[in-house]
Amino acid sequence: MNNDKVSWRGSFPAVVTPFKKDGALDEHLFTENLELLMDEGADGFVVCGSTGESWSLDGDEKVRLAELAVQVVGGKVPVIVGTGEIRTDRVVDVSIRVRDVGASGILVVTPYYAEVDQGAIVAHYRAVSDAVCCPIVLYNHPQTTGVNLDAGYIAQLAEIEWVVATKESANDISQMYQLLFQFGDMIEVIAGYTAKHGAAAAFMGCPAFIGATETQVLGAEGIGLFALGAAGDVDGARRVQKRASMLGPIGKIGATPAGLKAAMNLLGRPGGHCRSPIPDLSNAQREKVREVLDSLDLFSSPACRLT
Repeated sequence: MNNDKVSWRGSFPAVVTPFKKDGALDEHLFTENLELLMDEGADGFVVCGSTGESWSLDGDEKVRLAELAVQVVGGKVPVIVGTGEIRTDRVVDVSIRVRDVGASGILVVTPYYAEVDQGAIVAHYRAVSDAVCCPIVLYNHPQTTGVNLDAGYIAQLAEIEWVVATKESANDISQMYQLLFQFGDMIEVIAGYTAKHGAAAAFMGCPAFIGATETQVLGAEGIGLFALGAAGDVDGARRVQKRASMLGPIGKIGATPAGLKAAMNLLGRPGGHCRSPIPDLSNAQREKVREVLDSLDLFSSPACRLT
């Protein structure tokens, strides 16, 4: 339960993890991306999330990325770090380590692959809360976990001491509204899939976004979508939401987040390479990404960093 433990507001880009061609972390590009997004108005960051290829990172790498992010932001904005694993003890271990390097909170995806029941999932989160004692964001991503943290789950999970928020990525806006209206006074209901319905989520009262594509491709324009929706600027929010939604095809080119990284690289932004088994896009696939970007006139926009 939040109980004023956090008050996270605004747009929190879920940042990519840039890799070098050999698969090693590219720390320079990682920090460059955070610095760029901070300059463009980011209100916080999520590192080591799905967009950050968290499944490919070991515990030491997650701690290192957390450490770098904390150094970059210098206490100016929150840093939330994805620490989800299948095994509870591993979640606890890496969560304590990222907490100790200064992370503001942890993003914990539901245990995947293991076909455990609701009682075991609640026990998993309670054990993490009791051991780590830092703000926990539930990560509801049923497309990859096979479990939907709907109202039946949240009714129990919101009672856990350090569960302060849920990132709602079920891609079901009606469920997000239900959680917001039913549990919004207990935990923060943070919108995912913001390139599709972020403006509506902000207008209806979601306190924060965790978005990836529109923030790291459109830059300040995409980051500003939250403020437009929250302020009820219908015309402005509609304009940016339309442009964000037009980026949708990028996510279907290659395996996530290869399309996003390719878009960033084409615009001169710090995307880097993917890590095996995800391949970088082929030349033909990159041309498809280029066509999407060109349709939005992005090569002549402030988001483009090419000189």
